[in-house]
Amino acid sequence: MLQLRASRTAYLATAGAVGVVAVETGNNNETSAPVDAVADAPSPVVEVAFPPIVAEPPRRVFIELPEKLPIYPTPSATLVLLDTPSPLELRIGQVRRELCGYYSGAQAQVQGVVDRWIHVEEVVESRIKSFRDPTEPLNPGLLYTGISALTASIFVRSRRLPTRIILPPLSLLAAFAYFLPRTAERVGDWAEELEGRYIPRVGEIRRTSVAHTGMGLAMLGEKVREGKEGLGKGARKLVDGVESGTGLKLGDALGWANTDKTSEEDKKA
Repeated sequence: MLQLRASRTAYLATAGAVGVVAVETGNNNETSAPVDAVADAPSPVVEVAFPPIVAEPPRRVFIELPEKLPIYPTPSATLVLLDTPSPLELRIGQVRRELCGYYSGAQAQVQGVVDRWIHVEEVVESRIKSFRDPTEPLNPGLLYTGISALTASIFVRSRRLPTRIILPPLSLLAAFAYFLPRTAERVGDWAEELEGRYIPRVGEIRRTSVAHTGMGLAMLGEKVREGKEGLGKGARKLVDGVESGTGLKLGDALGWANTDKTSEEDKKA
């Protein structure tokens, strides 16, 4: 019986079973040594007795054996490979991310500039459309305006530099105000609005200068009318004197008689 148990123990040791061997000596000391056995399976305790050895007290060995042995080999542990990047790969990734960030920032700035430019174009287009008067045709007024500016630049090309600089723009503005008066009025109102918003002091000076110029022109026109009336009265007296001295009808020859009749009728009316 002891030989059978010893042979079974040797078989289990050679078969690769997992278990625990407990050895009890005569000194009441129990030692344990691992042997191969199957995990996760309850096993009974087998008692094996060895023959005594000289100079050693008898001992007993207890082996924990599994109830059932596996029919398939125990699978090996799964190896998981972790992809650990090298320092060079980490540096390359960092540089790539920085370049992508710079590219995204530059693209955003360019897109912002394009958006602002499109907004400016839309504002200018809407402003130009607001200048146009539906009741006033642009053609041929714009054509005449351009021809006037070009003609002025041709006439003054052999003159002095200040004349060549000042006269063509003045001719353009005058022709624009003459051929497109309502459009020119709208443009002037917008220019006055900008002037009052950004340079109000210049606007005050300009308005004062325009008012003084208008007053001067009105006074000059009044003086011209007075001079004309005085000259007409002097000529009338001279003609009356000649008519009374010679009997000639110079007033009728000059057509003043009809003018006198018309003025008298206007006074009566």
